[in-house]
Amino acid sequence: MVKRSGFFVAGELLIKVIRGEVELFGAKYSSGSEIYIPKHRAAPLLSLSESIIDLNFGEDGFIAESALDLVPSDWVSLYELLKNKSNGYTVMAIGNVDTGKTGLITFLANKLFSDKKQVGIVDADTGQSDIGPPATIGLGTLDKPITHLSEAKLIDAFFVGNVTPAGVIDRSITGTYRMVKRGKSLGYDIILVDTTGWVSDRWGRELKIMKYLTIEPDLVVFIEKYKDELVHLKRSLIGLGANILEVSSPPRLRIRSREERRSIRFSLFQKEVEDAREVVISLDSVGINYGFLGTGVNPSEETIDVLTNIIGPDLPYIEESEDALLLLTDSKLPSSVINSLKLMLGKREIINITKEDIRHLLVCLTDKEGRYLGLGILLEFDQSSRKLLIFTNANLERVSNIQFGHIKVNLNGVEEGKFNPWLI
Repeated sequence: MVKRSGFFVAGELLIKVIRGEVELFGAKYSSGSEIYIPKHRAAPLLSLSESIIDLNFGEDGFIAESALDLVPSDWVSLYELLKNKSNGYTVMAIGNVDTGKTGLITFLANKLFSDKKQVGIVDADTGQSDIGPPATIGLGTLDKPITHLSEAKLIDAFFVGNVTPAGVIDRSITGTYRMVKRGKSLGYDIILVDTTGWVSDRWGRELKIMKYLTIEPDLVVFIEKYKDELVHLKRSLIGLGANILEVSSPPRLRIRSREERRSIRFSLFQKEVEDAREVVISLDSVGINYGFLGTGVNPSEETIDVLTNIIGPDLPYIEESEDALLLLTDSKLPSSVINSLKLMLGKREIINITKEDIRHLLVCLTDKEGRYLGLGILLEFDQSSRKLLIFTNANLERVSNIQFGHIKVNLNGVEEGKFNPWLI
């Protein structure tokens, strides 16, 4: 069917190689191979010899011949530069939304894997996570050629708490650092870091600069659709001594709509909860991150007196700490009541939550070393026993810590809303 030709393929599509040899993102497939391109994903298909392939189209799947070089020559040059590197050589890719960052990382990972290199991939694009579930920064590696990053083997992940780094830039930076550090500790020859497409405004600039300063990559690769697209970031990093290389965006890309991006996250959340079950975890047996619930103690007599005077004798569930007071009520208290409590008790924070705030909140469970065990969906809180009911597939015996997110996801994997950090 194809003879030394280039094709742009998009899923959902199943490709069977009947004869010859083809290549997708640097991975070679010979006779008898089957290649699956998921919905909303695309790849360059190159014929390395006279080949015959069979195509099975699913929803939205298509293939189009291209006279253009679908894999830019400077991608190949970058691979040639990296193939002799080792000892945790770290490459950080920076590019706008829909410029081909993930395709570049996939191409490099496949080519290096074919050279017997141990490759670590840090997926720091929390909104479009391929390695690890949404709301995390994942560390993966290759044990076989891949057509998309979601096929990489998950090694570890860091929970950011939402599908965007906005509002939690510090977690995004820390998570990227921890995953790079973990990759180096595992002895990977090369670590490839895929970043978000947030490259504009003051916070997008801040995120990229701080990630550079924190992970200290050996090479920063800018991928651009046009000249000087990211000149503002280059000028920020040049003065910091960054080793910068520029590569081209591929001539053909599949641009994802916001709805398609949400659909991909939906399928990933579904995958995360498909084998989940309800478990009970006591707040008194685990550590707590990113939330106030479970971090306080019973209120003092003075605090009870103040609450009784302002709220009445029927007091809600209460936790008190030096800096905060948490109240679990049936409905939100008026802002005037909150302000009075803050003033009279001298607290920096009055956290007023309801059972509805808790329901379907996304959480992450980790072990005592802070390593990822799985996501969970918070269902209920029994205030009398201080126990949480969580829907998760994590190994309960290893759970040592719970991290509260600021997004809600129901048991079917559907996003129900986002909130400010430290909601509960």
